[in-house]
Amino acid sequence: MASRAGDKSVPMEFVDSTAKLTESCRRLADSQLIAFDTEFVSEDTYRPELCLIQVATESQLVVIDPLAVPDVTPFWELVVSPQRRVVVHAGREEILFCYRATGQTIPGLFDCQLAYGLVSGEFPISYANLVQRLAGLQLDKEETRSDWRRRPLSDRQLQYAIQDVAPLPSLFTKLQRQLATGGRDAWFAEEADRRQESLARSVEDEQWHRISGIQHLSDRQLGIVRRLWQWRDQEAASRDVPPRRVLRDDLIIELAKRGSSDLQHIGSIRGLEHRHLRPRWAELAECIEQGKQMEIPRPARRSGRGQPNPPQLLVQFLTASLAFICRSQRISPALIGTTDDVKEFVRYRLQGADQQPLPALLEGWRGQIVGNQLDAVLRGELALCLDDPLQEMPLKFCRPGSDPDAES
Repeated sequence: MASRAGDKSVPMEFVDSTAKLTESCRRLADSQLIAFDTEFVSEDTYRPELCLIQVATESQLVVIDPLAVPDVTPFWELVVSPQRRVVVHAGREEILFCYRATGQTIPGLFDCQLAYGLVSGEFPISYANLVQRLAGLQLDKEETRSDWRRRPLSDRQLQYAIQDVAPLPSLFTKLQRQLATGGRDAWFAEEADRRQESLARSVEDEQWHRISGIQHLSDRQLGIVRRLWQWRDQEAASRDVPPRRVLRDDLIIELAKRGSSDLQHIGSIRGLEHRHLRPRWAELAECIEQGKQMEIPRPARRSGRGQPNPPQLLVQFLTASLAFICRSQRISPALIGTTDDVKEFVRYRLQGADQQPLPALLEGWRGQIVGNQLDAVLRGELALCLDDPLQEMPLKFCRPGSDPDAES
């Protein structure tokens, strides 16, 4: 079978045995650039099930079938080799598959979606739209909902899978040039490392604090949430099912709020009467009692919990300032930060920096392009002025007491 990579016809190699994987990885090892994508199914399992790995270099197209090859570790070892560039698009799951297989992040990672957000002001962007804009190609998306676990794979499925990786080497070349032209290479490298480190922590650390609805719970209630989360995660892993199928988030929150280990109280909660949960009431009761005594580790980044909210109008004003900075720098606001990040910045500046970690908006490249200007706004040295109400961005910065028309 042949496919297209840029304007060259490149034969596609299908790897469905250990011997073929060994030979394919031997050839891929000669490439200084490897682009890859994956197909997976995540709705029925504890973790996403890897079903296909598509690989492209400037001269090779390879499709690896992990359902036929018992161990694809040789490929992941190529990916984490520091001497080569590894190109992905929106590569969250690709990074996680690699990290779980090797315990390492990807040293030479280049995420096209992230790069485009740093040079265009648009983030996130779909792969189809990015390929259309940078390569002028229209991708076929008919197999988006394909069941990648079924075998044999059809020619149409394989063509769909390979089109998701074939353009990546040329996208890398164009985006790398744009980053260099704009002087944003260092920003990209810093952000790519930060995002990979965050994903690695998500694998190693408990994620109970991400449950929706915990913001106003007491420490005792949070202990219950943490213990119930641990129980649920262990159950989901042992049964290889999504955690929500074991116990929904809202039921964890309700159990924590009530804080009662009485079986009648547990059984009176709507949603816990189902037959798959009824036999587990005693285990839930034990978790509740254990959770009441559980220590609550605090995340490195402060969430603002237990602290007074900064003035809402000030946060709104600084959020508008942030939007203007992002627009003028052609960087997507979604890459810079959220309203919560602005609140964290205001708390840090107004309540003092003692024993508080540095806010995200003052760290690294964000601090260079955003933090300094927000500090100037907070000190009254810069202000937002109306520039042209007919423009999409009608504001500009001006200095108080100066002629607004003279400011840029």
